Amino acid sequence: MAELSALQLDALGELFNISVGRAASALSDLTGEAVSMSVPLVHLLSPPKLVELIDPDRSRRLTSVSQVFSGSFSGRALLMFPGDASLEVVRMMLGTQVPLEQLTEMEQDAMCEIGNIILNTCFSTIADMLGERFDCGLPRFEIAATEELLEASESGHVLFVQIQLGLEQRDIEGFVAFILRGSSLAHLRSALGRFLGGAA
Repeated sequence: MAELSALQLDALGELFNISVGRAASALSDLTGEAVSMSVPLVHLLSPPKLVELIDPDRSRRLTSVSQVFSGSFSGRALLMFPGDASLEVVRMMLGTQVPLEQLTEMEQDAMCEIGNIILNTCFSTIADMLGERFDCGLPRFEIAATEELLEASESGHVLFVQIQLGLEQRDIEGFVAFILRGSSLAHLRSALGRFLGGAA
């Protein structure tokens, strides 16, 4: 099984750090509110291990925006917010206050726009810095149990990124997960090796 070294995970952490900085700037421009994002923590886990990490009691329902991606690597990317945290994001966009189960189509579109900004900024940064390419599908909004969203019954690897969105008066916990298909992890490992070699 192809794993990532500590050095490669550190390099990914730096790539995502650049990504979330760019995404925060784009969200600030979009919402008119100062948005910051924390330095992300990056992990490589199996789907069951990730579920165990973020939902040990199997009691959470997550709001997510996902995109299928293909190219140098393939799989599915998700931006996830636990519980009512997603409502804070919608309020940031629209200024509305509604229960989670009553999100309207407009509010779901607002979530998809935020997911589109964050996920595509991650893709474009990785593509630019690693010299790779990606094609991404349309964003999909979903509210579901953690196990269902992360396809915990399947084998494979998930590149998991923990972030904190800092707004003017509140902090929101969010997760980004890249479920890698097929030989994607091996290709990612090779790309990071070339990147680190070039940086050296």
